[in-house]
Amino acid sequence: MSSKSKSKEIRKEVLTIKHKIGLLLVSLSVLMLEFTLIRVLSVSLWYHFAFMIISIALLGLGISGVTIILSKWINKAEINSFLAITSFAYAFSIIISFVAINRIPFDPFSLFVDSAQFVYLPIYYILITLPFFLAGLIIGQLFTRFKSSINKLYFFDLVGAGLSCFVFILILPVFGGSGGIAAASIIACIGCMVFAIEKSRAQTISLFAAFILLSVNGLFLTDPDSYLPIQISSNKVYGNFMKENPDQRLLTKWNSFSRVDVMKDDGENVDDYPVYTAIIDAGNSTTNIPKVEAITDSSRPPFDASNLAMFLKKDDTAKVFILGSGGGGEILSALTFGAKSVTAIEINPILNDLIEHDLKSFWTGGIANDKRVKIITDDARSWLRGKRIKYDVIISAHTISASATNSGAMSLVENYILTEEALREYLQHLDINGILYITRPETQIPRLVTSLKIAQQKNGGSDTKSQYFIFKRPPSDFEVDVSYLSGVLFKKSGFDEFDIQRLKTMAALLNLETVYDPTSKQEGIFNDIVQSNDIYETVKKYPDRKLLPATDDNPYFEHNTDFMDVGFGSIKESFSQTDRAMISLVQKPVAEATLIVLLLQTVVLSGLLILLPIYIKFRKDPLTKDVKKGKYLTYFALLGLGYIIIEICLIQKFTLFLGQPVYTMLTVISTMLIFSGFGSMFSEKILTLFKNNSSIIYFIIIGLTLIIGLLNPVLFDLFVRAELVWRVVISIVLIAPLAFFMGIPFPYGMSKIDNNTRFLVAYGWGVNGFFSVLGSVLVVMLSMSIGFRAVFVLSALIYLAAMMVVRKLQTQSA
Repeated sequence: MSSKSKSKEIRKEVLTIKHKIGLLLVSLSVLMLEFTLIRVLSVSLWYHFAFMIISIALLGLGISGVTIILSKWINKAEINSFLAITSFAYAFSIIISFVAINRIPFDPFSLFVDSAQFVYLPIYYILITLPFFLAGLIIGQLFTRFKSSINKLYFFDLVGAGLSCFVFILILPVFGGSGGIAAASIIACIGCMVFAIEKSRAQTISLFAAFILLSVNGLFLTDPDSYLPIQISSNKVYGNFMKENPDQRLLTKWNSFSRVDVMKDDGENVDDYPVYTAIIDAGNSTTNIPKVEAITDSSRPPFDASNLAMFLKKDDTAKVFILGSGGGGEILSALTFGAKSVTAIEINPILNDLIEHDLKSFWTGGIANDKRVKIITDDARSWLRGKRIKYDVIISAHTISASATNSGAMSLVENYILTEEALREYLQHLDINGILYITRPETQIPRLVTSLKIAQQKNGGSDTKSQYFIFKRPPSDFEVDVSYLSGVLFKKSGFDEFDIQRLKTMAALLNLETVYDPTSKQEGIFNDIVQSNDIYETVKKYPDRKLLPATDDNPYFEHNTDFMDVGFGSIKESFSQTDRAMISLVQKPVAEATLIVLLLQTVVLSGLLILLPIYIKFRKDPLTKDVKKGKYLTYFALLGLGYIIIEICLIQKFTLFLGQPVYTMLTVISTMLIFSGFGSMFSEKILTLFKNNSSIIYFIIIGLTLIIGLLNPVLFDLFVRAELVWRVVISIVLIAPLAFFMGIPFPYGMSKIDNNTRFLVAYGWGVNGFFSVLGSVLVVMLSMSIGFRAVFVLSALIYLAAMMVVRKLQTQSA
């Protein structure tokens, strides 16, 4: 090639504003697609498997880096034409892959009972991975071709990803999951059109193709569910009910963390109140919405287990607090027993809107119009801990917390509603004669009773041995031998014999069995726990059961099986549940099995598709075998691990502080990504300010991580009673400095790569992406095993290791 041709090629590959805006749009689209697919797959399958599948799909970003290195065509391609063509292919693949996966009858819960599932599984993975792979080619090529401007490109990459949170939250409630997919494709089409702003033939074709696809996606948005239907697993019982009875569906609503379908119920009423059934995520959970036209003195209580909580307070005009009011059944129970006031906190705004607006005129007016009722959309614990109010009755009926519903949390079974700290707060807000009512599946009740006993002791309260009444609903044919509904009543001052007789009578009327009461001499685990004078010694008698409380540092109340105890038999059983899937989520170690399988999949697939191809290509290449690839790749691997671990830990901790998932998403994720982008943009100036002493950057990251990770309980307690807007501001102030400095190490590492070894840019990007996926799995497993504080410390050590590695990297001469 002549020098004239070379200079011409160099001039053509000049970074322009269109590259930056195009990158921003592609990054926005990718994260929008990830968020939406997690939501859609939570509906079509189950959240555990949505997490597993998306994590594997994100390996597509890592594989793209390998492809850039291995493909001569990609490396020789004219950059603008390549970006235009690939971005159109990416936009098109979003729709094609989504349509295809909804034609495949894939169901992980049938994996070991239906051999066809092993055929569907790789096809499913490939289809979902394809868009992420193509997006990775775009981002990787931009990073590789314009390495000298990596700090600016990384800024637009991260800002685009940060803005996706806002777009996602705006789009999903209006257009639903299918509409979110179309929106991700539309954003990618616009990115393609930006890249195609030139007059080459390939770019012109891409421009027109993108315009056509954008128009088609616009049509899809007019009726997303019809054009892009979501196929629900045949093993979702309620999903099948909706499919078989489409005429009984009253309405469907989406938000950023759930889909709610309201179905008519033609079954025979068990009390005076007909119900609609609100089905959440096509059967992940349900709640009944009773028809209540008005509450009068003659209104009878519903046939509901929560009557036990109110029965002893019937003549006391009680102040009632409900954690997770759902469809309003517990509110109705409280009102019919003459409650003076009912404060009902529900995390899901859709359910509250149904009661207060959508169904008010013909179904729920008796609840919505009752002046004694105050319905609030918030995380119940977050709201309660900011108040100084005593209640006569506190009700928590199968409640989960904000973090467990947060779609971007990358978590499985965490629940801040049932930690030791949470129970202590409930007891502190309970009047001296107050009653706390909590229901859970039967298998979880021993741990709940132990947690209550320890919480009462740590609050300095009395331990009268007469404070507990335990009940359960007999198992149904579907549940077989373990009841899904069991519960505990705890009375601060203790139950007397008359209280117990009344409760046993009421329980019998509600078809509930009395499992433990203080007046009888039952033998067994509940008697041992309640009558114990040394609860920690009693716990030792049951080494095979997790009885000690979950904590805010380790909030996995439902984590009852250690990872070391999950063998192939447990994994096979977890993935062989078919139509008993919903019950198995409680009775089987599904979360643990999913994480182990995911970890193994991630390691094996990355080895085969990322590490092995590179090793084969470069082991004998004289131009690259002397390059210290290991140190570069170790560095970018550490950054991928460290960043994602800190991000997920921050999401968990700040969810408890902020309450609603939407605020956590907007505050934590956006702040992390956008301020990291600013850190990248100004990385050169910051390094100049520090006289190129990069160690200062890492020490700042380490210090801020430890401060937030170890002192967050103290910081949150200081501001827990602040208004939400101030809690958001405080959160941003705490997170932004850390995020800013965390945006510097990646472009700084890229700047150490010499132009003659430019392939390391794509490979570093791919390895960074792979270890981000690996980190998202490890952070859950580690937090379940050792707690979040220890994981924060570990992430600080990871950045310390990255600092030590980067010191050894020297820019190689041409």
